Amino acid sequence: MRRQRNSKLMADINIAPFTDVILVLLIVFMVTTPLIYRSSIKIALPRVSTNQQPVESKDINVSITSAGEVYLDNEKYNLKLDLDIFKFKLKHLMKTYNDPAIIISGDRNVKYDYVVQVIDASSKVGIKHLVLVTEFKR
Repeated sequence: MRRQRNSKLMADINIAPFTDVILVLLIVFMVTTPLIYRSSIKIALPRVSTNQQPVESKDINVSITSAGEVYLDNEKYNLKLDLDIFKFKLKHLMKTYNDPAIIISGDRNVKYDYVVQVIDASSKVGIKHLVLVTEFKR
C-alpha cells in the first residue's frame, strides 16, 4: 500500500506475477497429461538389436497389453466384443489425419492374434502405413 500526498491509502494488487505462474502451470499440465495417460498402460515392448530412430508423429497410436486389452486414444477395447466399434473409431481417426500411419505398441507377451486383428482392422478402414514399436536391446 502506498500513501499519497493527501494521505489516502491506495491498495494496488499486481496480478501480473500471478498470471505468469498460472500460465506456467497450465503449460506444465498440458505437457504432462499425455505422458501420464501413456505411462498408465503397462507394456513390455519386444527388443531388437538394430538401432532405429523412435517414431514421433501425430499418427494413430494403438497399445496392446499382454492381457489382450487394446487401447486406442486411451479408450480400452475388447476385440472379441468391440471389434466393430474399434473399426468405426479407426475410420473416424483416419479421416482427421492426412494419410496416417498406425503405430502399434504391443507387449512382448501378447497373443499374436490380437496384433493381427488390429492390423486387419486398420487395413480394412484404409490405413496403408503400419509401424510396430520395439525397444532397442543393449
